[in-house]
Amino acid sequence: MCLIFGIFPAFSYLCRMKLKVNRKTVDVFEGAQVRHAILSYFALKGMDVSQVEGLTIYDRWGHQIDLGAPASQFDVVKFKLPKTKTIKA
Repeated sequence: MCLIFGIFPAFSYLCRMKLKVNRKTVDVFEGAQVRHAILSYFALKGMDVSQVEGLTIYDRWGHQIDLGAPASQFDVVKFKLPKTKTIKA
């Protein structure tokens, strides 16, 4: 936990991290995982969070990363939604 938050609650904004998820900046708490950044992105976009578990997630260099990976300030995270097959009647 951020020491500033415990001592000076008015400065709690200092305990936040900014990350980019698919070119959108999201705020997460210090010590967050990539999962939390993705969930924040889905909330901002009004998307269904049930899709989070099936995502393929990449870092800024194109390496695949896990949802449980630690997030850090100014990280860049990208993901691709799985393609759904449509059944024609």
